[in-house]
Amino acid sequence: MLLAFALVAILAIAVWLLLPGPSPEVPSPSFRVVSQPEVPKPLRPTAAELLLENYGDPATPPIEDLRAMHRVMTGYFSLVKDPSKNPIGGNADLAAALRGDNPNREVFVKANNKVFNSQGLVQDRWGSVLIVHPEGWREIEFRSAGPDKIPYNADDLILSPTGIQKAP
Repeated sequence: MLLAFALVAILAIAVWLLLPGPSPEVPSPSFRVVSQPEVPKPLRPTAAELLLENYGDPATPPIEDLRAMHRVMTGYFSLVKDPSKNPIGGNADLAAALRGDNPNREVFVKANNKVFNSQGLVQDRWGSVLIVHPEGWREIEFRSAGPDKIPYNADDLILSPTGIQKAP
């Protein structure tokens, strides 16, 4: 009987040691955690926007604006392969394609870029709508009306599809 009493005592001590005791009170913090509002990070410029960075800059010759647009279109045509979808037939088509209305849904130039006027068309440095003459798939001639803002006269700037400046 003494052996049974010893076994019960050992078992009771083992259970008592293994059972968790009451958890200590954890004081609540005296401060309140407030999350900071997330500040949107500025979107990085696209490759096309980097090419157009000096577009309209008075420190550069005006023909450089058309050359920059020509480089952007060279990149555009290297990525967008399907001529049957969203063909570029004029300024509105060009502007839409650059903003992402193209078969790849690729945004080349964000809508708030300085190359677009308030109607969303591509403009020259003097604020006139850039004249876009498609001459074939992947072949676009660009014409700026020039400082007098009157198209098809002596002060126009013209860049051929091959990137060479043409006389008006």
